[in-house]
Amino acid sequence: MDDVIFSINNIQDQFKALSQKPVDLPQIVVVGSQSTGKSSVLESIVRRSFLPRGKGIVTRCPLILRLVNCPIGDSLREKSGSSYDEWGEFDGVVGEEHTVYPITQIEREIERRTAALAGQNKNISKIPIVLKIFSPFVLTLTLVDLPGITKVAVGDQPEDIEDQIVSLINDYIQNPKSIILAVITANTDMTTNECLKMARKVDPDGERTIAVVTKLDLMDKGTDATEILNGMCIPVKLGIIGVVLRSQKDVTDEKSIEDAIKDEENFLRSNYPELAHKNGSAYLAQTLQTLLIRHIKTCLPDMKATFVQRLEDCISILDKCGEEIVDDKGSLHHMISMFSQSFCKMMKGECVDIDSMFLTGGAKLCCIFKTLETSLMSMVPCQKYSTEKVILTIRQTSGPEPPMIFSELAFEELMRPLIRTMRLPSRLCIEKVSDELKEVCRKSIPKDIGTRFPRAATEISSVVNSIIDELTEKTKQFVEQSILIEETHITHSHFLKFKNESLQAILKEDDQSKLKIPFTSDYYFSQKAKSSEYNITEILKPTIQDSKHVMVLGDMLNVYYGVVANRIQDTVTKATMTYLVNGLQNNMPLELAAKLQGMAKKLFKEEANITFTRKQKQKEYIALKNSLKELDALDYEMTNKCELEF
Repeated sequence: MDDVIFSINNIQDQFKALSQKPVDLPQIVVVGSQSTGKSSVLESIVRRSFLPRGKGIVTRCPLILRLVNCPIGDSLREKSGSSYDEWGEFDGVVGEEHTVYPITQIEREIERRTAALAGQNKNISKIPIVLKIFSPFVLTLTLVDLPGITKVAVGDQPEDIEDQIVSLINDYIQNPKSIILAVITANTDMTTNECLKMARKVDPDGERTIAVVTKLDLMDKGTDATEILNGMCIPVKLGIIGVVLRSQKDVTDEKSIEDAIKDEENFLRSNYPELAHKNGSAYLAQTLQTLLIRHIKTCLPDMKATFVQRLEDCISILDKCGEEIVDDKGSLHHMISMFSQSFCKMMKGECVDIDSMFLTGGAKLCCIFKTLETSLMSMVPCQKYSTEKVILTIRQTSGPEPPMIFSELAFEELMRPLIRTMRLPSRLCIEKVSDELKEVCRKSIPKDIGTRFPRAATEISSVVNSIIDELTEKTKQFVEQSILIEETHITHSHFLKFKNESLQAILKEDDQSKLKIPFTSDYYFSQKAKSSEYNITEILKPTIQDSKHVMVLGDMLNVYYGVVANRIQDTVTKATMTYLVNGLQNNMPLELAAKLQGMAKKLFKEEANITFTRKQKQKEYIALKNSLKELDALDYEMTNKCELEF
């Protein structure tokens, strides 16, 4: 039976170095008003005087009391190094020297620690004092002693002392895994008892409340506590146990607890002969141990589930914190390698978010190139010029003699502006690719790097963006040069087939009405031509030869524009992939290493809160793992024990 409570105490020990307990564990919480005999109840269970006494609030901090049955010759005595028959140990801060206190010195140490936590006055503190008492005369048990409920502030106590105490008590009894030990006096009205009221609020059915009735020997003459002890007055399910404790006079006269327990047994046999076997301090200790063990077994599945969930949460936080950086340069190379691999995978389409509604990486580049092709090929050259504009161009480029078939100069003059229109969509295409590469760069930075080392993420982006900008300009210059070449030198080899087929058909047609001019008339251009400033209307009147000439030029512009547009679109795509995309992927790792090498230490300087969180969660992880092992072993032992008993 002791192993069950030992396991829970071991779990408590796992977390004593942490700032907060991870889960609520089963425990017995002792509550009562001032002067109800709480201290005497605890001392009767321990069978020793060890608690401070006095007027007003004496217990001003939670006292977690762990009783450990330790017979003479037990291995625990060798482990602790104690030579005392009975001794106490306090859980202190991490690094505090382990000290063993004889039972006679515990009271003074509790007073000292209380003053350190709650001050010299009558203030209270929520920080607990944890005391282990090893003795061959106690049952293994864990109890929590809390300040007694008071109504009136005394002396230097704060005005809200009652609210502070009630809040402290509620912190413990609200835990559904706590057993509430309500200490009440037999000579008071049960219906107005404050601790019973508090217990009923958090445990309305009394499923986890046990009552201890003190001062049975101080009831008025002619009255007794039979109805109370039989459960007719107090609505609790775990039982009601009456005790007779040492009075203040007994304490002053140094009456021993052994003598007090003998007198208690005699009193119960004399006054409550039918109830004596299930009342008294010895019965109380045995009952509390049985209840605590049973309660722990009931709570075991829920405790394991809670620990597992907390362990998963702890692992998740540790993953976000990442490993501690011990090698700055090694971490830099690893980061660059991970970033470059992620970048390349995203560009190749190997790292896809299927839930995203947006294209990214290589898929986005394909879409950008397709948009360029559509933009270039959707333009119809003949829609850029009016018939009047074409005829005027023919006149201006003919020289002293009109051309016999068509004017090559007119064709070139009309073609060059069309080629120049390819500059803007080509430049926009390259810029869009550049922007997408920067976005892929941002997404390729490992998330933990961005969270833990924002400066490293910023520097990566800065270096890569600089490389992209430089390569973007190089790509633009190459494309601009290619368009300039197309604009400067216009070739005629594409029209050989056209001359043999279309041109012959146009030249044979003598009916001007059957010649379909590909250009449209421009009213405003015609009006301008008629103005006194220009007055070139006669010049613009087309002859049948002009109409044929215009048709030839229209067809030639359409054919040649399509050829050049295909060539420019192909050039833009190839130049962008060669100079910008592939150039970035090839140069990026070396550039990053070269420019960030000297900054490694600064880049991987972790924020203090992340370092603190990792250390805390690492401790919590170890505590949770050890606690789960403890619970698994306990569960296994209990299961085997049940099978053997069956």
